[in-house]
Amino acid sequence: MNMMFIPASSPDPVGQYVADLIAAQLGDNRTVLWLLSGGSAVAVAVAAARHLAGRGLSGLTVSLIDERYGPVGHEQSNWRQLQDAGFELLGAALHQVLSGAPQSDTAEAYDEFLHAEFNRTDFSIGLLGIGPDGHTSGILPHSPAVTALGLVTAYDGGEFQRITTTPRALSYLDEAVVYAVGKIKWPVLDRLETDLPFAEQPAQALKA
Repeated sequence: MNMMFIPASSPDPVGQYVADLIAAQLGDNRTVLWLLSGGSAVAVAVAAARHLAGRGLSGLTVSLIDERYGPVGHEQSNWRQLQDAGFELLGAALHQVLSGAPQSDTAEAYDEFLHAEFNRTDFSIGLLGIGPDGHTSGILPHSPAVTALGLVTAYDGGEFQRITTTPRALSYLDEAVVYAVGKIKWPVLDRLETDLPFAEQPAQALKA
């Protein structure tokens, strides 16, 4: 594990880092899978997309780390958040999770998509956040997602019906960039440096 904590005063330097990382991989004629989060990480994704504008992006596939289940384009959807914030990447292949199918079928289709993409692409990067409760992706503490065996699982997360990647899926990433904002996140980051059970702090999965 090579974990670095880097202070940033705005999303832009983080977006620049992600864009440079993707551009370097594409410049070496490698295919890239980029998985995005909602919440505070949206601003980073938009900044990165702005820095990637005008580049050749035919080798880039973009999708989500997790999604809030519902009708396609519903207001709480992570994909909708990205679109509303102005996320755009001309030339890249964009794959949204929601299709209008039942939740279990949607999760199964996304699991199959990730299996294929992890096998096909040369480099995978995840852009994630961490919640004050220690969750990352859609993996809530002590939720079924903590022990799910596949790459994707679906469950009732209380506030949202969730479709999320699992700790196993996160372990397939070549690099994870985590954006955590505000003093409320400081204790979470301190605890991330210690060894805690996944069930207590799912963000521990990032160490894999």
